[in-house]
Amino acid sequence: MYESITPNIMVENVKETIEFYTKILGFELVLTVPEQSEILNFAIVKKDSITLIFESKEALTEEYSTLTTEKIIPCFTLFITATNIDKLYIELKDKVKLALNMHQTFYGKKEFAIFDNNNNILTISE
Repeated sequence: MYESITPNIMVENVKETIEFYTKILGFELVLTVPEQSEILNFAIVKKDSITLIFESKEALTEEYSTLTTEKIIPCFTLFITATNIDKLYIELKDKVKLALNMHQTFYGKKEFAIFDNNNNILTISE
C-alpha cells in the first residue's frame, strides 16, 4: 500500500535550487547526482518529515519525454504545514518573494505563501 509521496520537481538549475532550499529554508542536502560536480542533474533535500527531489529539465525529459517543454512553467503549489508560523514568516518575508502575505483563511488556518527560486509557490500553513 501507499506510504508516502515525494514531489520530483523539474528545475533549470539544480545547484541554485539546492542553495535556495538549504540556505533560506533550512533544508538538508541528502544526495546529489553526480555526487560532486559543478552541474548537477538530481538532488534530494529533507527537512523534518518533508522530502523533495529536484531534477534538471534535461534529465527529467530524457526519462519522461512527455514532459518536454521549451520553458518550465510552474503549474502546482506545495502546501507545507508548520508550527510557529509567525516566527517563520518574520524570518522569511525579507529573504524571499512573497506570493501571499500572512492571512487567515476561510478554513481557519493562518497562512502565507512564497515563491522559490524557480517561481514555484510554497504555501506555509499553521
